[in-house]
Amino acid sequence: MTILAAAQASAQDAVWSFDIPSQSLPAALDAFAEQAHVQMLYKADSVRDLQSAPVSGQLSPEQALHHLLQGTGLSFQSGGPNTITVVTPPAEPNHESAPPARDRPRTEKPLKVPEILVKDVQEREGDVSYVAEGTKTATKTDIPLIETPQSISVITRSRMVAQEVNSVAEALRYTPGVQAEPFGFEPRFTFLRFRGFDATQNGLFRDGLQLRNPGFAVSYNLEPYGAEEIDVLRGPASFLYGQGSPGGLLNYITKRPTRESLHEVQFLTGNFGRHEGRFDFGGKLNDSDVLSFRLTGLFRESGTQLDQVPNDRIYIAPAVTWQAAARTQITFSAHFQKDQLGSSQALPAEGSLRFNSNGRIPVSRFTGHPDIEKQNRTESSLGYEVRHGLAPDWDVVHKLRYSSTELDGLTTYSNSFGTDKRTVSRFAYGSLGKLNALTIDNQVHGKFSTGPFQHQVLGGLDFQRITVDLRQTFGAATDVDIFNRYDYGAPFALPPVFLNQRVTQLQTGVYLQDQVKLYDHWLLTLGGRHDWASDETQDRMTGAPSRSQADRKATGRAALTYLFDNGLAPYISYSTFFLPAIGVNSNGQAFTPETGRQYELGIKYQIPRTRTLLTAALFDLTRENFIQTDPSAFLQVQRGKARSRGLELEGVASFDSGLDVIASFTLLDNEVRETANPLEKGKRLPQTPGQFGSLWVKYTFSGGSLKGFGIGGGARYTGYTYGDEANTFRVPSYVVGDAAIDYTWKHYRFALNFNNIFNQDQFGCFDRSGSFFCTFGERRTVVGSVTYRW
Repeated sequence: MTILAAAQASAQDAVWSFDIPSQSLPAALDAFAEQAHVQMLYKADSVRDLQSAPVSGQLSPEQALHHLLQGTGLSFQSGGPNTITVVTPPAEPNHESAPPARDRPRTEKPLKVPEILVKDVQEREGDVSYVAEGTKTATKTDIPLIETPQSISVITRSRMVAQEVNSVAEALRYTPGVQAEPFGFEPRFTFLRFRGFDATQNGLFRDGLQLRNPGFAVSYNLEPYGAEEIDVLRGPASFLYGQGSPGGLLNYITKRPTRESLHEVQFLTGNFGRHEGRFDFGGKLNDSDVLSFRLTGLFRESGTQLDQVPNDRIYIAPAVTWQAAARTQITFSAHFQKDQLGSSQALPAEGSLRFNSNGRIPVSRFTGHPDIEKQNRTESSLGYEVRHGLAPDWDVVHKLRYSSTELDGLTTYSNSFGTDKRTVSRFAYGSLGKLNALTIDNQVHGKFSTGPFQHQVLGGLDFQRITVDLRQTFGAATDVDIFNRYDYGAPFALPPVFLNQRVTQLQTGVYLQDQVKLYDHWLLTLGGRHDWASDETQDRMTGAPSRSQADRKATGRAALTYLFDNGLAPYISYSTFFLPAIGVNSNGQAFTPETGRQYELGIKYQIPRTRTLLTAALFDLTRENFIQTDPSAFLQVQRGKARSRGLELEGVASFDSGLDVIASFTLLDNEVRETANPLEKGKRLPQTPGQFGSLWVKYTFSGGSLKGFGIGGGARYTGYTYGDEANTFRVPSYVVGDAAIDYTWKHYRFALNFNNIFNQDQFGCFDRSGSFFCTFGERRTVVGSVTYRW
């Protein structure tokens, strides 16, 4: 039986379009299985440390796999319907007269070996590897990370498992160029800052579709257990994704259905009264490959390091994939998440960071009122993704997602510190709202050649419609003694409504990208996009006429990469961005969009025959036309200009010996160049360190009496920051240590993780009404977990 018989979805002489670059053999076999629509079977030991040959063009599956295995000494045979087994041929009795493996007649009997599903291999590879082979985030196409002409980090599931991350912010702690905790411990949502610029409202994506939250209040709080990986793209990305932050974006990749059986149950417990259960199931829905599913969920009841602040969650995410035809695949996905949280607590700097004659304010101090405090959020989404092959080398992708977020929040926060250094004045602030979003992205992918040039083309049309109904309340609350743990203040009236509005935002964009490869070494990436964006605000408090604004803008990217045979890939790129600036100036004219540009020079090195990726990037990023408040007239003006320059270094490796390493360092030089506030001109952006870095090392024994036992630890350094725009309040640097111990035995995994193991102080500080307040970073947390997989 030939390999074509295994691919029953196609005729025996069918020709397929293949494009598989040279890479590690396990990854290449996975790519072949996906493009040929078959299952690959192989032994992990037989393919480890081998490199595949490149495969490109119109070939039969049999021809393509012969090319792929050239130089590896391996062969293949049919393993049954839709199944191919990679085998090691028996030694030839006469090596001199034996023809090369690729030229031998294919009449020999297949060698029978025990079959091992590729799923088993993939999971072992994935569970021990911190290094991703590729990502679609930077280009929306399938190219290896080494060919991506922009600084990007991929946080794999295995990395999240090893570090037991429980929030997106925790997942980003060992990543260069990004800050997710600039204001300390924050249970409500994730702050995002890339290369010094905030992206909290417009830098979050889920499966390539934006999760924008206009107005900031009604935001998202993604569950990391539902993610297969988290991609961090640094630098402008408007040329593919439309309006966004100049610093970059985060793309949360959800867990997808799997054809192979997957069962996982996990129980966790930890300090602050944490109890949590999780499950992750996947596999075929019947005996065929037509329907497969994934069901992921968790239930958590937990306190936090703050009194009266819970961190409870219910999360469930089902997904089903339907292989409708040989080249048509449809995936339906949904999720539901319900959070009962609390607000972070900002404490006076005098008594937390600085000396106070009355003593030190307890880290756990809750400054609100337990009878009224709440942060209840409900998130849900429903969507689908269609992938269809039009013709050899051409296919289309259609994505659609409808999402909804509801927030019912009320918090009492500290506003100023009395002269007695004990009394804190407070205000009550509430946000009640609902955000609905419809997001669509249509893509066409194609490959063709013009002489020596190989083109990989992407064209797309996307659309977003976002509506936010928001009511906000505000009023005075009673004072408290900050040193009295049980002083919640005298009763006060609930704050009245001061804002009631509906915001509707629309965005339509068309984009085109061409990645041109010459002689397998030069790679030129050109991309451009044009956007039409509009914003309409209805004031439901006054009934005033709606205020509308429309913008249009073109953005682009150009990059050049050279691919050396030894794994080095230097590149240079130029890109632009835009972001609508909502509002009007003193003359009633709408603000023009924020704009900016970036130059980036980098190099990537993928050490051959290893799972190791080293990257370095130098960048010069400018943000212009952002809105500020003129302190002399208390009016909004569009005068802001800031520049961020720096160096980002990252190394990620997973060695066969069992050693895993993550190392990163960021050197950041940012400066306010133009401003309406003369006090901040030439100063550094607040809450932004000039340098930060991290190192994580974990070793897992692969043999002997300690087989399955792993131990690891890491350190995170953050340089000093400033708490105000004038750079008068300096917040000291700090180093935080983490540790992990785990043991895998048969189907069980036992783990103990420590974050901030030495309970080191860390602060995020800011100026509020002339008084400086600081929020503690995460205190020492201990989490124990038991996982059973079968």
